[in-house]
Amino acid sequence: MEMDGDPYNLPAQGQGNIIITKYEQGHRAGAAVDLGHEQVDVRKYTNNLGIVHEMELPRVSALEVKQRRKESKRTNKWQKMLADWTKYRSTKKLSQRVYKVIPLAVRGRAWSLLLDIDRIKSQNPGKYKVMKEKGKRSSRIIHCIQLDVSHTLQKHMMFIQRFGVKQQELCDILVAYSAYNPEVGYHRDLSRITAILLLCLPEEDVFWALTQLLAGERHSLWYSTAQILPGSRSSYRTRSRCCTSPSQRS
Repeated sequence: MEMDGDPYNLPAQGQGNIIITKYEQGHRAGAAVDLGHEQVDVRKYTNNLGIVHEMELPRVSALEVKQRRKESKRTNKWQKMLADWTKYRSTKKLSQRVYKVIPLAVRGRAWSLLLDIDRIKSQNPGKYKVMKEKGKRSSRIIHCIQLDVSHTLQKHMMFIQRFGVKQQELCDILVAYSAYNPEVGYHRDLSRITAILLLCLPEEDVFWALTQLLAGERHSLWYSTAQILPGSRSSYRTRSRCCTSPSQRS
């Protein structure tokens, strides 16, 4: 099959195969990224959160310096708490610090411990890889996902490159989760949630973070949302009927 044609004029299975192949080949298989006519230091255009701006950013202000010092002190407190997790995991102090926002430097480790990712991952060795391969068989899912992936966190330096590494990981996680939890399948909001997790966690850890957040006994965010907003689940099914895998969880 020729890879240079327009995938959207092909049958569904052909579309899915081409999309997956482009992500696997990486950025060279996709459209070129406009980096401008001159070599520039991208750091001058990127803020501390990784967002790339069109204009060069001003020098750090005195207020920002103060905020960064405060963030550094909070990071030190978190590092001490994470080092003695058994002592703090169920305390009021942990809850208070979470609500104050987890410092970026320790966010990945904190999320991992809060969601008990190491435990759930160790109980399911190889499961993520199996779900990823299973999800790739559904071209309808892949087509919906890739449309949203291309518009997710577009200005963040990790996702700015079309068919880049992070876009590939994002696509793979969403495809795998659609196979793992066919009741939810895929919803466009999952792309942004997953991308945010991917800023701080490795690929497979993000997959298990999703399972914990959406269907874990402690969080069950998907079901909680459906109860608070009764129309949310029905509207989801109407919008993404073509994106829900008919397969059963294996």
